[in-house]
Amino acid sequence: MTRTLFALKLRLFRNGPHNERGFSLVAGLVLAALVVVGARLAARGAMHEGWVAVAVTVWGGMWVFGPLAQPRHDPSVISREWLRGYPLRPWRLARALSWTELLGVGPLITVACLSSLVVLAAPGGPAAGAIAAVAALAQLYLLVWAGKTVAALAAWLLRTRAGMTLAAVQTAVMLALSFAGWVPVAAWLLPQLGEGDTALVTPALGRLPASVTDLLATLPTGWGYAAALAARDGAGPGAVVPPLVALLAVGALLQLGWIALTARALRRPPRPPRPRRPAAPGRPPVSPLTMTPVSAVVARELATWLRDPARGVELRSAWLTPPLMALIIAFSEWWWALPLVGPAAAVFGAMVATNTYALDGTALWQPLTTPGALKADVRGRMAAWAVLFGLPSLALAAALWAATGSPVGGAAVGGALAAAAVGCAGAPLLAVVMPAVGADARDRIHPGQRAGDPTGGQMTIFPVVLLAAVLPGVLGGVAGGPRWVGVLIAVGLSAAVLAVTPVLTLRLLQRRGTALLDAMASRDAAVLRASTRGAS
Repeated sequence: MTRTLFALKLRLFRNGPHNERGFSLVAGLVLAALVVVGARLAARGAMHEGWVAVAVTVWGGMWVFGPLAQPRHDPSVISREWLRGYPLRPWRLARALSWTELLGVGPLITVACLSSLVVLAAPGGPAAGAIAAVAALAQLYLLVWAGKTVAALAAWLLRTRAGMTLAAVQTAVMLALSFAGWVPVAAWLLPQLGEGDTALVTPALGRLPASVTDLLATLPTGWGYAAALAARDGAGPGAVVPPLVALLAVGALLQLGWIALTARALRRPPRPPRPRRPAAPGRPPVSPLTMTPVSAVVARELATWLRDPARGVELRSAWLTPPLMALIIAFSEWWWALPLVGPAAAVFGAMVATNTYALDGTALWQPLTTPGALKADVRGRMAAWAVLFGLPSLALAAALWAATGSPVGGAAVGGALAAAAVGCAGAPLLAVVMPAVGADARDRIHPGQRAGDPTGGQMTIFPVVLLAAVLPGVLGGVAGGPRWVGVLIAVGLSAAVLAVTPVLTLRLLQRRGTALLDAMASRDAAVLRASTRGAS
């Protein structure tokens, strides 16, 4: 069975999409090559070997914390849903499936990175190199199963309401570290940038303190490093064998945990969806907020953002990330950069709203069959986005400007206004142009289900909204004059975007709405692409 599953995965690799996988492979191998070069320099004495321990620890941390950054994305190539109905014991099937998890881009680039241990131990002779190779493979075994088990636990937690909040917090922490984690380093290199002083503090990568290196070697991500160094220094079996045994033992326990979680998922039958608020007789069908078509759409969108499991995680992460970024920046020398968190909040709001039509699924038939409803639908989605993300980002930039008196406060407020306008108008447009079709809304009962992968739309709207946030400040600086010039430019840009983009969105929705609905019903975005090619 394991051989059959390996052949299936190889066919999926060969015939499936290669864009994202190819980019990950190239980028990962480049980073791994840098680690190997560092190990070569450390073996020659040109660099302290502790920096190799730092690199290996960070790489291992990516395995552990990477699944938490995208808890709703299942990295497995072979879906569990395909195998649930097979007349096989779940434990046997999960055990056979577990070995196929070692085949992928992640393990391949990790092997390339961990080959730095062999380079580091090479001065100790062939025996030390062989032990380091075994340590690298054992370290790979541990890291792979640590990452897979964390991903399985995250998928299990997402089936609970508390897990939704936990997933949002994890995503927000990872996003805050990704987008603001460089600020303390930049503040260390350019401490006086806020006063206009561009004097660069040259860093010196000297010896790491012995306490730091020892701490990294005691972590599970550093056990292979400790075994390789012990073999190079001829420390004897007492220093080499325990880390290797610990790597294999902990890796085996994590693999058993993953098998148990997967067998449990295979054993669990599909659960029918149940509405959180079932219809009750006597409930008033119309509220004061739904007296006009646009206000009805706004009320529906606000309720959907708060109730839908897939949207709920995105909403919480978009709200939590800006405060965490502000916290990171506040503890650095760049306190003057705090108002820039306002435009960043608009950027995150735009990214999480690029797939709303696909998340709503086949419910699109209602505005398509109601005369005049599409225009109200587009306007209502924009207004709801402005309430949830646009106005808070603008208020956040203004409040942080008032609290800090930052010299970039005016540019931050203008950037937040422009970014909010572009996000407000651009998110519905990309939801029509680049829908990521997944499980239909009526069948989706928890965010761990496949609700579509909107990475393409998010990566498309990110640079656009970021450019809109930066443009008013840049143009205002080029034009000179008082600081409100940038705000005035942002107002003009926002007015132009809000006037033109909704019209384009409405026309695309009228022309492609039926094909979009067919894509939702068939759960295949290729239907929409085929109809687009046929129309052109």
